[in-house]
Amino acid sequence: MPIDPRRYLLPEEQSQRIFREEIAPEELAHGVSQDQPVVVFVAGQPGAGKTMTTESVKRELDQRGGAIVVNSDFYKPYHPEYSRLLREDDRNAAPYTSMDGRRWMAAAEQYLIDRRVDTIIETTMRDPGDFLEPAAMFRAAGYRVEAAIMAVPEPLSRLGIVHRYHDQVQKLGHGRLTARDNHDASYQGVRQAAVAIDRQRVVDVATVYRRGNHQLHINYLDAAGAWRWPAGTAAAIDAERQRPWTPEETKAFAAIAKQLTDEMGPEWHGELRDIVRLTAPLADPQTPLPQITDVSPGITAAARAFPTSTRQSLPRQPAVRDAESTPPRASREASRGEEPSR
Repeated sequence: MPIDPRRYLLPEEQSQRIFREEIAPEELAHGVSQDQPVVVFVAGQPGAGKTMTTESVKRELDQRGGAIVVNSDFYKPYHPEYSRLLREDDRNAAPYTSMDGRRWMAAAEQYLIDRRVDTIIETTMRDPGDFLEPAAMFRAAGYRVEAAIMAVPEPLSRLGIVHRYHDQVQKLGHGRLTARDNHDASYQGVRQAAVAIDRQRVVDVATVYRRGNHQLHINYLDAAGAWRWPAGTAAAIDAERQRPWTPEETKAFAAIAKQLTDEMGPEWHGELRDIVRLTAPLADPQTPLPQITDVSPGITAAARAFPTSTRQSLPRQPAVRDAESTPPRASREASRGEEPSR
């Protein structure tokens, strides 16, 4: 049954208070004002591997004094119901708090614009407007606007989603799982946004990266506002998504797919089998891929809908402390799917 994303939507006054008293001081206040600020949109569908590129961009911008990374997933754990929802069913904690997360993300963007702080925005581009509108807003405020777009084939990002979730559940007792529909919408949205970048010149610098932070394409606007080289952002994404894999890349994919097949329950085999089948036009034909056994149609459909937690099929782990017994910051970092910082 579809969830109602408004079920736990906070009253406006409470939402503003949480942003003002908790999110801004903890997440945003350490930024440094710049005379010529920069915003970089790191974009890619869920599971595309944005984190490594974000970290690289942040290291570079931190040399100017300090950049702030903005991501709605960072703010959802500030929702008063998030920890409880996460314990009860980690599949629904994010969807139930998504509206407040987006509201806080918009507030964070405005907060940083007002202070002219270098900003990195992680976006899945599920709706290209979620990128185009803030890009225009930052540009109007005098920012140099850049886009770093991940060009990642569908089977890699879908496997990445399952792998990340499995890893988080093992480490933390819960994980962040993206629904298939959201992944697919973002996969299309990334390319739509790239077309808009090429045609509308909504950014000053456009780069395309392969998973692993390998740059494939870069273009700049010149002083007249035209692309320095022929527009090719969308073409670079298409080429990388369709590029045949090397034997080494195929082996790496196969190893992860086999690990997940071995360690996760049979209710995941249908999803993993579908992901492996997507590699047919990409994988090196001489490199074997795991043969995932069929399961009953009911279980396959269930896995596609992500209805169960992998906690049911993992070896027993040491008990994870409840949020009430965890220091607030550590609890929030764990809720992001990160190890609490020490």
